[in-house]
Amino acid sequence: MSVSSSGGRREPTGGRLAGRVALVTGAASGIGLATVRRFADEGARVVAVDLDAGRTARAVAGCDGVLPVGADIRDSRQVDSAYERALAEFERLDVAVNAAGISGAQADICDLTDENFTDVIAVNLAGTFYSVRAAVRVMRGNSPPGGSIVNISSVGALANFPLPAMYPASKAGVLGMTRAVAALVAADGIRVNAVAPGATDTPMLPQDVQVRRAVVELGVLRRAASADEIAHTILFLASDESAFYTGQTLSPNGGYVM
Repeated sequence: MSVSSSGGRREPTGGRLAGRVALVTGAASGIGLATVRRFADEGARVVAVDLDAGRTARAVAGCDGVLPVGADIRDSRQVDSAYERALAEFERLDVAVNAAGISGAQADICDLTDENFTDVIAVNLAGTFYSVRAAVRVMRGNSPPGGSIVNISSVGALANFPLPAMYPASKAGVLGMTRAVAALVAADGIRVNAVAPGATDTPMLPQDVQVRRAVVELGVLRRAASADEIAHTILFLASDESAFYTGQTLSPNGGYVM
């Protein structure tokens, strides 16, 4: 049985993820929130993880089968606790989506501090690692073992992108991690893939009008993706439709990289 945002309980409806349990980080906004909503629509029970459980609960209000959990992914103990909560509530985990991320300070490289760099690495790379590690531990305990992990990278890991260096560095690290872990856990029935979105209309898209326009116009479609469009790709990698995909990167980027 699943916990709804209103505290009631229901059986999941039909859909591509019917009867499955997913955990999504960065769940209170942007791509993470769009993914939670899409997964719930597809019948999954979802553990929605973000810094503030109350803010997350408000964001997912109206989504059935969603359990909001507060955790700072920079802290491996809190990440492990979120996965333990998922296991205690739902007894298994089928899908993990690592969507939590920050773009970091916007400044010339000479003006960036050590903290500017380490903050982005802590969230985007270390936090993703902590979540991947915890997901593998839980998925190995499924009966039978198995699951799908989807890491959110960026087109900035694939080509030059006008953001401070620590952001594409962190996202390139996510791609390397994705390939390595995919090879290491394939025998456990666990698939690990990545999504590398182009400019997406979320709070992380630069707010400066000129920078925003420059980023958006890098793709030949000359627009930003909606968070829902990226969630479609994540759903594909989470579902059985991508059963022969592992160690792969799908990049919905509007033609920025072809």
